[in-house]
Amino acid sequence: MASYLVLTSPGALKSDDKARFIADKFSWIAFVLPAFWLLYRRQWIAGITVAILQGFIAFATPEPSAAGLLIELALRLLVALEGPAFVANRLQARGWTLQSIITAGDLATAETIYDHAAATDDASESEAIWQPPVLPTAVAKPADGRAAVGLFENYGER
Repeated sequence: MASYLVLTSPGALKSDDKARFIADKFSWIAFVLPAFWLLYRRQWIAGITVAILQGFIAFATPEPSAAGLLIELALRLLVALEGPAFVANRLQARGWTLQSIITAGDLATAETIYDHAAATDDASESEAIWQPPVLPTAVAKPADGRAAVGLFENYGER
């Protein structure tokens, strides 16, 4: 099962037909050809940086070594695992809105789930007037008074 990030263009409704589904999963093409995959996805700075790093690794370790192999493997894994997040962040920086995160086995199932949820939301929104959410006025702190900091971002799954 993969998670699909659903983004809509600036100003579009949630039920927009041109919503973009980005599979947040491991990409084999990005693992095999990381720099080319990033450049194909229009991640210019990251793609050029990865190409330079790969060239530097090849230059610094002319003889096959475990260190060079591990560094190259780590770079490829980073791009293969985080590449879809780079694409989603670029779209959000251009004004696209993250509408939903759907866990599904394939893209067709994710689209069906999203379309059904969007149709249900549109029907309920037309009947009710939207009210802004109530935000808490104080931030909860642990018992010892120190603020807690998390290591990873979450998309509101708590």
